[in-house]
Amino acid sequence: MKLSRLIFVFGFLILFIGTWEETGITGKDEFWVTMRTPMEMMEDRSYWTLRLNEEVRLQKPPLIYWFMVVLYQTFGIELWVARLVGVLSGAGMAVLTAKLYQRLFHKPGFWAGITLLATAGVAVEGRRAMLDMPLGFFSLLSVYLAYAAWQDKKRAYYLASGVALAAATLSKGPQSLLFVLPPLLMGAYAIRPRPALKTLCLPGSLFLGAFLLLAIPWPLSMRILHADFIAELENQIVGNRLSQVSLKSPFNALGSALLLAFPWSFIMLTGLFLSFKKDESGKRNTKALWLSGWLMASILPFFFMRSFERYMIPILPCVSVLVVWTLGELRPLPRRMLMMISTYLLALVAIIIALFGLWFRLTFWSSFFTLGLVLWMLWKGCQKEQSFKPIAAAAWVFMFTLGIVYPKFGVNRIPEELPWTDLQNAPVGIYSKYSQPAMLSMRLQRSVDFPFEERLVQKGYHGYIFTTLDQFYDPKRVDTLHHALNSAQIPYEVVGQYPVFFSRRNWIKFTRPDATGEDWLEAFQKRDLGSLKSEIIYVKTGDLVDLKPK
Repeated sequence: MKLSRLIFVFGFLILFIGTWEETGITGKDEFWVTMRTPMEMMEDRSYWTLRLNEEVRLQKPPLIYWFMVVLYQTFGIELWVARLVGVLSGAGMAVLTAKLYQRLFHKPGFWAGITLLATAGVAVEGRRAMLDMPLGFFSLLSVYLAYAAWQDKKRAYYLASGVALAAATLSKGPQSLLFVLPPLLMGAYAIRPRPALKTLCLPGSLFLGAFLLLAIPWPLSMRILHADFIAELENQIVGNRLSQVSLKSPFNALGSALLLAFPWSFIMLTGLFLSFKKDESGKRNTKALWLSGWLMASILPFFFMRSFERYMIPILPCVSVLVVWTLGELRPLPRRMLMMISTYLLALVAIIIALFGLWFRLTFWSSFFTLGLVLWMLWKGCQKEQSFKPIAAAAWVFMFTLGIVYPKFGVNRIPEELPWTDLQNAPVGIYSKYSQPAMLSMRLQRSVDFPFEERLVQKGYHGYIFTTLDQFYDPKRVDTLHHALNSAQIPYEVVGQYPVFFSRRNWIKFTRPDATGEDWLEAFQKRDLGSLKSEIIYVKTGDLVDLKPK
């Protein structure tokens, strides 16, 4: 029990650091969708039906949004509060990963839990307010409880496993089945002693009954309340995923799995090979074989759909257990070589980010601390004795690099000089495909508007609107804010503008979209990133045009 608490506290610390920074790692789905949905639920008092942009939102189930509503109402609308869903899920996943390793191999699972925290997938997604980490936690909980039920012969665990699967499904949708059913079905075949089919009837009924009882009511109610719910569900599964499959999809899925497991990707691949290898007695390790089957079966569906890396977050507990098992099976020399390769790969990334901050004078002490941790990690990775300490060092390197150094770059920073008093008392909207400023809703502690052109024409707008310079005015385009306001005959006045980096598609791309190699070269020569920033413009519209700023 003490070991579980230690892993949880360590995981919480590693993932929580930096979550209060509006310049931390983020993405459009986080700041424009996940963070704003519970705000609008609270504003509209619509707690059963999700709402976003003043419309019913049927694309995702409600469980995590309910949890975020409770957090917002308890602690207030703050960045670190919203991101607790990722932090708690990551720390909880680490504990369950350790417990699963212990049950499988009858050895302490501490390092399996730490390995999970030291993967790129958890290090990034565990500090964001997204649905993928809770999906991973509940999916792993369902698998772990089912395995514990089989080991301990406790039927109540089967019931609890079904509840966990229902929670996973209510977190992000039916894709939870892709991560739970494969290990359960393969476990019934691969792990000895194999249970008799008739003995699984009652446990299976408990599992399925609990799942259906909890997972079905919400979607059923949505089907009754909203006639287009099924069409929206089909569009999410078929239109947005299965219909966009290409020849690149299998390679994207494999690349995503390797990226999520970074820097332990090569150890993971080695573990897949070793699990199929027979020992001296001519037998294979069935538990390792089960882990490999679980991993490959969970990745396979993504060969046939469009997806992002984070969609496969639930594979990481399996990866972490497999990595630790592999390190224990290898001889000293190959083990040392693989550990060196892994730590050097992570060191390369961390050094680049730290030196970037130093060169452009964005950060000083935090970069030096990161470089010191990198040296410690590399030193431990080169030791001849079999030690797992480089994994702990890697977790610290991830924390300093992503939680402390990266926020110093100022991505998505909102200046303090904005007319905050007026903004608090007037409608505020964002007219931009980039949804910038990213953290404006969190600053104002309410969901900002999305005044698209049709709405401007129909309702008008009397408030403040933010947009990017390229979407404010362009004589060759008709989708700019300038054109939309003129079409709606809404008077406006430019109040101000400011330069900023902002995330585009992912947190690594943050310079202006049209930045060239020559622009980067000039910036490096001058040690100044100012020319690579985009411009945000904000205007007053409607009745506010005649008012003077307070």
